[in-house]
Amino acid sequence: MEGRINAIAIDDSITSERAFSWYLNHYHKTDDKLLLIHIHQMPQLPPMGLSGALVAQSLTRSFHEMVEDSIKESKHAIAKFESQCRERNIKHEVIFEDDFHSPGNMICDMAQKHKAEAIIMGQRGLGTMKRLLLGSTSDYVLHHANVPVVIVPPPSEN
Repeated sequence: MEGRINAIAIDDSITSERAFSWYLNHYHKTDDKLLLIHIHQMPQLPPMGLSGALVAQSLTRSFHEMVEDSIKESKHAIAKFESQCRERNIKHEVIFEDDFHSPGNMICDMAQKHKAEAIIMGQRGLGTMKRLLLGSTSDYVLHHANVPVVIVPPPSEN
């Protein structure tokens, strides 16, 4: 019997670790396949203003190094979850995409493209004001995914 395809959004946060743990303890079945979706947040290039070509060349070099460091961090986060999947004999696939738009939109797109039947993700617990200003990836996925979404909340403060 073929199992379900489930997607989990991962990064290097404790939030992702909590969501992964919840998935293992409450949702995973032996024949399921897990999609480890990591949306790489591209570093932002600082504004250059009216500075000369030498400054632009230096910024380009610095930006390239920032991107390389960011990719290394992403691969480290992915490796941690892949290792846990291998230890538990969980069929899995890594989906690594660069974020040029909205991480929430990309999570929904990747889950749909790979025929996921559910999306599991953590919630960072942004306050009302930060969520209003920054938006919430979990809120976006919850309202735009075409499959059920499980959002694992942060630990309660009590």
